[in-house]
Amino acid sequence: MLDLSHGQKGFTLMELIMVIVIAGILGTMTVSFITKPMEGYIDLTRRAELVDSADMAMRQMARDIRAALPNSIHIPDVTRLEMIHVRGGGRYDELDFSSEDTDFIVHGGSMPSGSGGRLVIYNLGVAGADARSGDAVITPASTDVAISGSGMQQSVALNPGHQFAFESPLQRVYLVDQHIGYCCAGNALYRHNYAIGTAMPACTSGSLVTRHMQSCAFSYDPGTQTRSALATLQLVLEQAGERISLLHQVHVGNLP
Repeated sequence: MLDLSHGQKGFTLMELIMVIVIAGILGTMTVSFITKPMEGYIDLTRRAELVDSADMAMRQMARDIRAALPNSIHIPDVTRLEMIHVRGGGRYDELDFSSEDTDFIVHGGSMPSGSGGRLVIYNLGVAGADARSGDAVITPASTDVAISGSGMQQSVALNPGHQFAFESPLQRVYLVDQHIGYCCAGNALYRHNYAIGTAMPACTSGSLVTRHMQSCAFSYDPGTQTRSALATLQLVLEQAGERISLLHQVHVGNLP
């Protein structure tokens, strides 16, 4: 008991023990109230990061697919996606298909001026008209392609000349520069840039697109003359028990 008769002040051992017990109870209750919301916030943040990462990867792949040469999308297996990248194009004029031609005009073009790249006309993606196989629908890698002018009319010079296999019903010509490929390996998605007509390099040697990849699946329906082609992309990401799955379909215009 507190003895005030001698002017002494303080707490008894019992009072201190009671204070400690009460403080422990209050602390436990406070921790339980704080821990659950914090855990929920951390889980929500992790889930949002996974969704954002997968969404950005989907957007990048969709952008490349839409910029691909018509009929050039290829699925070697369910975890790999390949296509030929287009730098520009237009409508050709004054081009001779009966023999090798060295120069012609492109109207309404968007091709960058200068040398480099390869030209493609009427790529159908089938034997005899497949740019991936080096058929005559594409200029050989040894042919120098020089483009001059800009805007509504551009001049194209080929050295040496090239005879394209088929005329395009819509007189379309495309300037392409490389393959773009995507693949999944080692819980990650990678992007590759490599020369047309060559095989995709080892998957993990590419540029990292996203981590935490649990699985991926690519498929492609080439479509018909009355229906657009359809590329289907599916990514499953997982981290610390959180798993999200995204499915995205990209309509592809394949009129060459």
